Amino acid sequence: MLPERLRKQLSWLGLPALQAAKTAVAAGISWFIAANLMGNSIPVFAPLAALLTVQVTVWDSVARGLQRVLGVVVGVLVAYGFARLAGINAWSIALVIFVSLLAGRALRLGQQGSIQVPVSALLVLVLGATTGGYALDRVLDTMVGAATGILVNVVVVPPTQVKGARMEVNAFAGALATLLRGVAQSIVLPGADLAAHLQQARRIGDDTKAASLAVEHSDAATRLNPTGRRDRPAVQRLQAAVKTLIVVERAARGITRALADAPASWRPPDQLGKLLSDLLVTVAGELGTWAARVTSGTAPGGPPEPVGAPGPGVAAGASVDDLYHRTLVASRAREVEPETAAIVTAIALDAHRISQELVAALDTSAATPPSWRALFAP
Repeated sequence: MLPERLRKQLSWLGLPALQAAKTAVAAGISWFIAANLMGNSIPVFAPLAALLTVQVTVWDSVARGLQRVLGVVVGVLVAYGFARLAGINAWSIALVIFVSLLAGRALRLGQQGSIQVPVSALLVLVLGATTGGYALDRVLDTMVGAATGILVNVVVVPPTQVKGARMEVNAFAGALATLLRGVAQSIVLPGADLAAHLQQARRIGDDTKAASLAVEHSDAATRLNPTGRRDRPAVQRLQAAVKTLIVVERAARGITRALADAPASWRPPDQLGKLLSDLLVTVAGELGTWAARVTSGTAPGGPPEPVGAPGPGVAAGASVDDLYHRTLVASRAREVEPETAAIVTAIALDAHRISQELVAALDTSAATPPSWRALFAP
């Protein structure tokens, strides 16, 4: 590991500068090994492999390194086969490229590995005929560069990015809770624009993407990371939380869709509207408390605790289940129009579904560890 003093000196430059420094060091070391220790006169492919191998995370570095090495090896084998059978001419060049592209795709070598197959095959076929030992040098240089890039990224441990992922998940949950509270207020506020909430729900799609991407990056950052083991449980909870919030987002959008499709004159009776509003406010409170639990530094294990606080005007201790059933009963009153009852029931069902998803998600099981096959994903 780098000395703490050096790490602090580099950290102020930011992640891009640190990434550039790691890449430069890996390229220089790989050139030294290939040129001075292995005796290669033109070891250009060693620093090139290091340049393409060093990524933000250790997992991505290993993936790029393996893809590149295997792609080069397969390309060399293809080139040797065609050099013996057809020599070097326009037809053999075209056929080598065709077969190499199909081989990379068939072997599922990933984006980096697949493109290395035709590149290596072409270079070995053309340059290998005039330069002795070119194919072996290319393979060895690539292996040196890839190994050096991976080693440098392991020594200079990249951040696990868990803090950023927690912030994005909290922001996602917060946006949904704000949406539910806004809907609750509009239901009991005369003259409120009920259809406007659908546009607000659609804009939450940006929060969905941001949270999913942040958790995905954090997941990759903790894989094969020497210091990432302690953050794996938190990342697994965040992965489960995003899946739950996506279900919640769909239910919340269903609520706003029901209001947007309602007639302009639609308004539930005061008592029914108050019950439905209280239900949405209480669910929003549960959502906020749930998000705080799953994004905290401690595991939320154990039996689910009551979450959320009663909204304004909600009786103390009123649960979502209680408010849900009271809302359904009130919607069947004689004075409630059938269309109004249908809309209220649809909203109440989606609100109750959100609460059920949150309670079920508190008891999340550990995510399945990534397989080595994932190293070759596109």
